[in-house]
Amino acid sequence: MGSFFGKLRICLMADSKEGEEKDEFPKTLEDFGFYFNEDGQMRDFKTDEPFNFVVDPDNHKYNQRRYEALGNIITEHVYQLLEEKHNLKKVKIPVDAECDEPTSFFYMSEDALDKDKLLILIHGNGVVRAGQWARRLIINDCLDSGTQLPFIDWGVKEGYGIIVANTNYNKAEDHKHGEEIRRSEGPEEHMECVWKNFVEKSKASAIAVVAHSYGGVVTLDLVINHVDEFWKRVFAVALTDSVHSFSHQYGDDSVIEFYKQRGKNWASCLDELDTPLESQSDFCPTVAAGTEKHEYTSYSSMHSIFKFLSEKYKEMTESGEKESKPSGRRNSLKEDTDQEPMSQDVTSSQIDVDMNSQNPEGSQKEEL
Repeated sequence: MGSFFGKLRICLMADSKEGEEKDEFPKTLEDFGFYFNEDGQMRDFKTDEPFNFVVDPDNHKYNQRRYEALGNIITEHVYQLLEEKHNLKKVKIPVDAECDEPTSFFYMSEDALDKDKLLILIHGNGVVRAGQWARRLIINDCLDSGTQLPFIDWGVKEGYGIIVANTNYNKAEDHKHGEEIRRSEGPEEHMECVWKNFVEKSKASAIAVVAHSYGGVVTLDLVINHVDEFWKRVFAVALTDSVHSFSHQYGDDSVIEFYKQRGKNWASCLDELDTPLESQSDFCPTVAAGTEKHEYTSYSSMHSIFKFLSEKYKEMTESGEKESKPSGRRNSLKEDTDQEPMSQDVTSSQIDVDMNSQNPEGSQKEEL
């Protein structure tokens, strides 16, 4: 992981756990007194009211710890949905782990490696785990807006094999003080391991990637490391409020041209969905996500993403062959432009201000 994005990720994962007290919270959603109704909304068993962050008005830290304990249960609930309702299997990595070595994992459909079409889903940074876009949306809105489940359903319906990355599971037993997991030390390393051991070996000739926020950093890292294979096999990359950076990640002409032809980023802003956005600092075509809230961009742009993937797949199949990648490599991205090409780095429009404020929906810096 590059120093810039390493520091960025550490900064974004910082939270208010200093001086954290030990509280005993319920271990299951039912014991917490909540359930998900038929619309995927979390509700109180007794009152049928939505989740209330402020249970103790005079103790914000307690409210926050309670929220985080519930969030851990939500993570397990989504894992369960992936396995039991969507028939995905948990796959451990690294593949050559010793019996006493800590492992991470991701999810994959049973036939993923045998399908001609493959859909890869990559979440952002922070507390989110496999199958989630935004934990806060799962708790305060609904499962559809906060999880990747609608994307999985669409992919299966369209005949894709599915891979669901788990790029934030980097330490033993997913514990902040746990031992680092080999080949999954960070998001980029985790995805590289999944790519080399599974995606590369799959039969898929048509691969699509959907990535949110820091997942765009992870995706660009993959493209840089495997640009030839991306030109041959990846027909589309759909990003939502991505914070990738061509200058900090040193993408060359071939990488830039790939994004120009096969990428699109749906960014948070006040404009209507799919409104083209001018950018002097990014090579990836960018349009409005139809929301100003960073964490909501994947859901608000979901149907536009499905349309984009379908169109790109049709382009690929009708052309009968992939366009050849440009040759040549630049030492500096400034050679042909007056502006330093940086993608949408962290701004207040992307990381909604209420993610860092004390509010009834939870105040932690959740995901980027």
